[in-house]
Amino acid sequence: MSSAEKGAGLAVLDCESYESSIESICDIYRITSDLVIAFLSEIVLEEEYEAAPTSQGIDYFLKSIFDARFGEPVEPLKSVSWFHLTRVPSGTNFSEGILPLHLAKERVWETVIAIPFNQQIRLRLENMRKNGVDDFQYNLKINDRLHSGPYAMLVRESAFHAKTIGNWDYLDLPEIIADICNGYEKEYGESIRDEVSLSLAPCIVKFKSMIVKYSQIAPVLYYCWCKANHKEFGRDVNYNFDGRGATIPSEVIQRIEFV
Repeated sequence: MSSAEKGAGLAVLDCESYESSIESICDIYRITSDLVIAFLSEIVLEEEYEAAPTSQGIDYFLKSIFDARFGEPVEPLKSVSWFHLTRVPSGTNFSEGILPLHLAKERVWETVIAIPFNQQIRLRLENMRKNGVDDFQYNLKINDRLHSGPYAMLVRESAFHAKTIGNWDYLDLPEIIADICNGYEKEYGESIRDEVSLSLAPCIVKFKSMIVKYSQIAPVLYYCWCKANHKEFGRDVNYNFDGRGATIPSEVIQRIEFV
């Protein structure tokens, strides 16, 4: 039941599922789910977008039509839920929160080095940890906190459509670990990527942020339109969170899900 029906207060934007996304939109606009779903199902979005004289992305174009039909958002946003995608040792509890790369680097190395059964591979990885990794992407991330994250996705389901939306598949392997594996293969002529990946478990960490923007509604509406019309996700579903080098505190973590 949405706030349009129950008179709730501040709204939460939570895109854990199609249903929760619809409910969030209902709460924000104070309208019923029947109205939202009917609108999304009836609009021929792609044709209208192609015919419209606009430079907006299709998600913002959809929001403008939605606002024209139902008015501007009514309920203030209290918080937004985000989904951090990663691959970690089974049972990881994120007791220290979700760390940015510059704080997580040593733990990443400890994790990778502990995986190979072959002692020679471990010694080689220790050597790389000490003397450097011959990989451009690794060095770019390590030496510039602009790339420190932590990162997260607004729409949980986008985690399973990385290729379609043009995103890195973090559930397959975090970028920094892939960079280490690439550096190892370049230096030693053999791949350890599969061994490393299979030793880690894909994980989605849901957390909430009090930093809210009404612009975040646009990709959510587009996601819901895709779902309502059985369409493949477009790139406009790909809306990211960037922690800009700050730790995501453990107290804002809502759930840790191994998938």
